Amino acid sequence: MNKIRVGIFVDKFCPEIGGPFFILNQTIKALKKIIKVKLFYYNNGHIKKNLNIKNILKKIDICHYYGGWTYFHVKVMHLASKLKKKIIIHPLGYYEPWSLEQKKFKKKIAWNLYQKRILLKSDLIHCASKNEERNLLKLNKNFNTTILPYGIQDNFLKNHNYKKNVKKRALFFSRIHHKKGIKNLINAWIEINNKEWILDIMGPYDNKKFFYNLKKIASDNKNIFFIKPVYSNEEKKILFDKYDFLVLPTFSENFGMVILESLARGLPVLTNYNTPWDNIKTFDAGWFINDSYEELLSCLKKIFKANANIFNKKSLNAIKLARNYSWKKLAHDYVKIYNKVLAK
Repeated sequence: MNKIRVGIFVDKFCPEIGGPFFILNQTIKALKKIIKVKLFYYNNGHIKKNLNIKNILKKIDICHYYGGWTYFHVKVMHLASKLKKKIIIHPLGYYEPWSLEQKKFKKKIAWNLYQKRILLKSDLIHCASKNEERNLLKLNKNFNTTILPYGIQDNFLKNHNYKKNVKKRALFFSRIHHKKGIKNLINAWIEINNKEWILDIMGPYDNKKFFYNLKKIASDNKNIFFIKPVYSNEEKKILFDKYDFLVLPTFSENFGMVILESLARGLPVLTNYNTPWDNIKTFDAGWFINDSYEELLSCLKKIFKANANIFNKKSLNAIKLARNYSWKKLAHDYVKIYNKVLAK
């Protein structure tokens, strides 16, 4: 085992945060096979921990922080810098254009007061995609960036050895948040009003008012259902196998872990250019559209008319695409970056 000691830090760690919870779980699992790595977090969704960050940092070589903006982030960055530890920051999409428009005034102040300086002082900024890197460099061309995508465990990948019948079921599986384009999806589903197709909506939420407002809108259609989220890999394998396609008409996504998970199970994906998944179009592993309500509407109508051969072809291509993100290879790419940072 490599002797590098890495501490991965995140402000909040619980299923309710959506994709980052599963990303971090899988990242730790993959890296533990090669290096010494441990996850540290301040908030588990119920209580806030009283961590001795200074003592933790003394026992590691690299501080790999996921996130930004928060007091915990500032505190960890300050102490890591004071102790002369190597710092890698993964923004988790927090500085994407759409995200920066939310609470814009407060973020502008925070950006100029401390956030930009923290990013500039870090040894490296870890981007999950070319999109995320491009958007960061637009904010400041002097940021030192690298691209390290998230991965998928080989045992999650499906062997495509059977023919699928069209079940006429679609799945939205993501955090139920305005950012995810869920309201547009529900409105489009209601407008088309195809009585043969079912849409299941699944995901954690933290805004009860938004969630119940969506349920009220969806109540106009008897083929839209809100179902309880599942979180374990085994549950997700069973879940994805019940559907014909995943739909995520998001406004902003630095990666989109649920897209990779869906593809790995042979589930074609309908998403848009706000995600870094244009290779869905290249591989013919789903449908990749512009961020447009009209295009979403048109594409859904097209999908509803598709036959089993189209779904089977896209399903096979989805698995081929997902294999490019195997953690077996990616974990070593992460370690190469860690070695490079330490050698500076």
